[in-house]
Amino acid sequence: MTGRNDNRSTEKYSRWEEKKWNTGYIKKTVTKYETGEYGWTTDLETVKRQVDWQLKELKTDYIDYGFIHCLDASSDWRDYQENGILAYLQEMKKTGVVRHIGLSSHTPALAAQVLDTGIADQLMFSINPAYDYQHGDFARGSASERMELYRRCEAEGIGISVMKPYSGGQLLSAQASPFGQALTTYQCIQYALDKPGVLTVLPGIRNLEDVKDILGFLDAPAEERDYSVIGTFTPKDVTGTCVYCNHCQPCSAGLNVGLINKYYDLSVIGDTLAADHYRKLEKKASDCISCGHCDRRCPFHVEQTERMKEIAGYFGE
Repeated sequence: MTGRNDNRSTEKYSRWEEKKWNTGYIKKTVTKYETGEYGWTTDLETVKRQVDWQLKELKTDYIDYGFIHCLDASSDWRDYQENGILAYLQEMKKTGVVRHIGLSSHTPALAAQVLDTGIADQLMFSINPAYDYQHGDFARGSASERMELYRRCEAEGIGISVMKPYSGGQLLSAQASPFGQALTTYQCIQYALDKPGVLTVLPGIRNLEDVKDILGFLDAPAEERDYSVIGTFTPKDVTGTCVYCNHCQPCSAGLNVGLINKYYDLSVIGDTLAADHYRKLEKKASDCISCGHCDRRCPFHVEQTERMKEIAGYFGE
């Protein structure tokens, strides 16, 4: 529902796209595209004019993603429906003008409310250690509530695109970080990627150097991506919960402890695909030899040897 646009960028993209592809990625209910001003609206006629304008400028007749953008309060969702915008979006999808529907939010409860309707194919959500551990303006929902949302998306096949992986840059500075310790861009990116349901992480870009730095993540060794240090400032309601970081590796029995935990957690909430993935693992929880290596290594104080017994009992193998 909020957004901004640079007309010059749109014009450049339009000319480039005319030569390359006939597609467009459009954010739903983003206002002031004609002027480039930042704003938001739930006025149906305004939304219709903007969609028509974007299709014309981008020289296309369809939209890959109609985005329900920046819903954070129940009143936003209510206005979106009562003003006819949701019905308009669904009609465009029915006629093929919109191929998929996406949602962006910072609020787990509101996101879950929209997901209950079954209309969303994708979720853009802010994921980083600060927000997950209740630090920052967008740290909405408890750590367990946020993790429940991630697991639900994984189970229902709703891909998550992560925004704000650095908490607006605060996590990259010891002075600005709520933890008093700086993390690296690679640690933040890996943290987000390890969450269930996450398909991609979208950090903010200021210049070419930022792009080069992010691309370096693809070749970064495991130790540069390891974020186990956050275990030292983990809140009590997260302590004892596996976050799938695999800091416990290497396992002397060859188990992928993080993946085993993830498949188990997803299976418990009804993800049959995760259960199938678990059964196809070469090494399962029942292969644990209880050496205690993972218990000693876990920065989140998870008793993984006991956890492996629990998981083996659940799957019966």
